[in-house]
Amino acid sequence: MKKGILSFTAICALSISTAFAQSGVEIQLDGAGADLAGTTHNVTLTPTSSELLNLGGGLGLYEVHFDITNNTGADAQWRIARKKITVPTTWIDQVCWPPQCYNANGDLYLTPNSGGNPAPTIVNGTATTTNAEVAEMKPRITIDMNAATSALYRYYVVDAASGTYLDSIDLNINFALAVNPIKQNPTISLSPNPASDNVTVQLGNAETGSVRIVDALGNVVYNEMIANGTKSIDVSNFKNGVYFVIIDPSDAKPVNRKLIIRH
Repeated sequence: MKKGILSFTAICALSISTAFAQSGVEIQLDGAGADLAGTTHNVTLTPTSSELLNLGGGLGLYEVHFDITNNTGADAQWRIARKKITVPTTWIDQVCWPPQCYNANGDLYLTPNSGGNPAPTIVNGTATTTNAEVAEMKPRITIDMNAATSALYRYYVVDAASGTYLDSIDLNINFALAVNPIKQNPTISLSPNPASDNVTVQLGNAETGSVRIVDALGNVVYNEMIANGTKSIDVSNFKNGVYFVIIDPSDAKPVNRKLIIRH
């Protein structure tokens, strides 16, 4: 049996006309813990993983639950956009978003907002809809368990009225036929955040690596190596807004961080 884990993390350049706002969107795994908006949720699965339901015929069903809180200051009607970054052609998926689950076709899929199936309205300061449902975004993914591979999806929270992409979370699934040791990421810090003039990246116990900064449309605005475990970056000429920092230590897997520039 072939052994191995293929892992891939990437940033997608979407052709959209609006950049992320500083949105007031909060995304929590199972409704608890840290805010994961703008980050990557990494999952490693094998055919015997307890999180994976064996459907038979070489297929397995995996789903994960993200509660989405509205901290914008007003009730807001939101949709979910699912973007395939790198996904095997044999995998299929659904996006569950109140009040139901939808077959997510194509590379970019947007949950409905029609007269018969309106997008839910999330009550300000809560993760609850005006219909008293949990504002839970649930990817439901059917995995081909015949080959070790990876898949990277991105899920955007989208304002139903304006079409503005507010914030996002990446889901990176590594599927392995057998478990190999995975190096743990070093402790990585990014400060200050928000930043106005300079931001410092520290790799913890790692010595070298690289750092890229990507704007909300996927354009790489900074790309340099890190030596001696730290890097100070001049961001004084960056426009205000939300950026994604991809930190790639030489001896560990890449890590994504969200960076806010505010002058």
